[in-house]
Amino acid sequence: MRRIGDHAVVLGAGIGGLLAARVLSEAYSTVTVIERDALLPDSEARKGVPQGRHVHGLLPRGKDILEELFPGFGQDMRTSGVVECDALREVRFTMAGRTLKRVSTGHRAFQASRPHLEQHLRTRVAALPNVTIRDRCDAGSLVVSADGTRISGVAIVDRSDGARETIDADLVVASMGRAGVVPSWLDKLGYDRPAEEGTAIDIIYRSAFIQLPPNALPHDKLVTIGVRDLPPRALALFAVEGNRHILTLIGHDGEEPPRDQEGFLDFAAAIAPPDVLDAIKNGEIIGDISTFRYKANLRRRYERLDRFPEGLLAVGDSLCSFSPVYGQGMTVAAIQMAVLRECLARGGKNLATRFYTAVTPEIDNAWQLTVIADGAMPHVSAGVSLPVRAAVAALEPVLIAAERDTAVATTLYRVMGLVDKPRALLSPVIAARIAVANARAALETLVGTALSSHSHT
Repeated sequence: MRRIGDHAVVLGAGIGGLLAARVLSEAYSTVTVIERDALLPDSEARKGVPQGRHVHGLLPRGKDILEELFPGFGQDMRTSGVVECDALREVRFTMAGRTLKRVSTGHRAFQASRPHLEQHLRTRVAALPNVTIRDRCDAGSLVVSADGTRISGVAIVDRSDGARETIDADLVVASMGRAGVVPSWLDKLGYDRPAEEGTAIDIIYRSAFIQLPPNALPHDKLVTIGVRDLPPRALALFAVEGNRHILTLIGHDGEEPPRDQEGFLDFAAAIAPPDVLDAIKNGEIIGDISTFRYKANLRRRYERLDRFPEGLLAVGDSLCSFSPVYGQGMTVAAIQMAVLRECLARGGKNLATRFYTAVTPEIDNAWQLTVIADGAMPHVSAGVSLPVRAAVAALEPVLIAAERDTAVATTLYRVMGLVDKPRALLSPVIAARIAVANARAALETLVGTALSSHSHT
């Protein structure tokens, strides 16, 4: 890729910011990453990433992009001790009461705690010869051209000594989390704020590391139990590095997993399958139980703005923030950076407009899946729109088929992993298999009902 500028600044050293720095390193002579947190050498969760203590998933497409950006990424992750999982063979994935059929889909997932993965990526990015990462610095105001149409830098404050500094930049990329400062910056510069949309889901996560007995769940490296009935509760159990699991319990709509260990385990008992519950109760919780609250999905529609200043981009969660239940966040951030890489290859002119236009359909796919899955939950379904209700109704036959049919389960997994578009489930072959599987399921139910009635006569 040809160089299109001298200096790019990335605000935020989370997953999105690190991947942005990697992509920008190809197009700018130097890249500086500014992070407000202290970036410690160990794998501790940091204050600026409150969800970092909870279950994280790297979906298949996200893993593919990381392999492309960081050659040898997979082998490095194996060497670092992460858990490699044969999906769906070693996955127990239950959604709306339906458990996907176990099958090797051809995808091998890496399971790691968020801090472990982030530290690994940060090490790779910091090793790039033209990238510098500076921590314990706050981003302040932007430096703007006299006519207000171009950003030419950013003011920062060193948190250790209060020193102020202005950094010149051809491009400032803001990847500072869902709160984001770009809308307020636009407002101050006389630009319109982007329209926002989202779904109120009101989630409370509570998580803890847990050491399970050896071979407690020999066939499951990942267990997820989604909401089916009221009260709305869910569970995720991921094997991660260090011979540990992360156990995340989720409450929706005011339902709250307790903070104490006894109550925490009682909450799990209400939804965990018997073998999973036995493994948890015979395990040992390590450390504290952490809390994360998430009120609503949020998407900012920058692509609809008529004007946007040159030299500025909002990316990552500040562009779209998804329900953490579906593990899309890191993968969608990676997809954004793959799109940005393609846009940079065509030069820096009108970069924001071209980027937001190109990334919109990619975000649409993930957003559609999130909205439908949220709409299927019993405490949300009453308030969703008619099109979403129709999509939710169409999801049930897919899940019924995915319990029984390997091809449907594989296709659904690829759609959820953002490898395939949702329309893959509408292909003639898959649609026919869904129909056949549902006919068989109906026949099984009919026969079972008849046999039950006969046994009671």
